[in-house]
Order: sequence, then C-alpha cells, then structure tokens
Amino acid sequence: MTTDRPAAGPAASEARTYLGLPTHVVVLLAASTAGYGLMLAGVAGVQSRAEAGLAAARQPALDGVAQLRAGHDDLAARLDGAQADYNATVAAYAAAGGSLDALTSQLAVLSTLVGEIDGVSRSMPAIVKLPVMHTSVGSVQNPSTQSTTGASGG
Repeated sequence: MTTDRPAAGPAASEARTYLGLPTHVVVLLAASTAGYGLMLAGVAGVQSRAEAGLAAARQPALDGVAQLRAGHDDLAARLDGAQADYNATVAAYAAAGGSLDALTSQLAVLSTLVGEIDGVSRSMPAIVKLPVMHTSVGSVQNPSTQSTTGASGG
C-alpha cells in the first residue's frame, strides 16, 4: 500500500519549521508583531490628534505673545525716538548755556549801573523848583486862496 503522506523523518520536520521554529509559532509571532504594529499606528494617530488639538488650544496664547512682541517693538521704537529728542534738547540747552553766561554777565553790569543811578538819585533833593515859562500864542488866520485845476475836466 502506498500513501501520499510524506515519510517520517528529518525531511518532514524541516518542511514544517521556519528558522528552527514550528510553523504555528512563526504564525503566532507574525500575528502578534502585526497587531503590535497596528496598535502603535493607532497610538500615533491618537497622539497626532492630541498634538493638533493642543496646538490649536495654544494658538491664542501664541497670537497674544506675537501682539505683545509687536507692542514691545513699537514701544522700543518710540523710546528710541524720545531718547533722540532728549539728546537733541540737551545739545541745544548746552549750546544756549554759553549765551546764557554772557547774558548773566551783562545783567551783572546792568545791575551795577542801576545801583549807581539809584545812589545818585537818592542824593538829589526831593523837590526841584523849575522856572516858570510864559508864552502866548497869537491868533493865526488861514490864508484865503482860490484855485482850480484842469484835471478831470474841471
């Protein structure tokens, strides 16, 4: 009797193994690896959605920070302008300082002169009698004249 079954022995056991492991163990390892890969892909998808939600939730804060930064830059520019104006004012004040010193010395000279005049005026008598002047003006008549011109047809 002949059967189609393979003969028992080392050749039959090699056909049923892969990498020295029985076929059912290899299939179980492949199935568990595929399941693990699917689970990792699912977790990555969940994490991706969570990250997108977190980024969307943080966007108003990021917009606020951007507005704050822009306001800070604007304020810094205004402060720089104010500093430049202040420096120009200081330079103008320093330039005017020389003329103020000259004016101060001229006022000191004027004060001395006023003091001298005040001293002289105090030494004068309080009442000075001035001579009386008599003048009379006679009556004056306008001369009578009559004349015409040839201008304007007259």
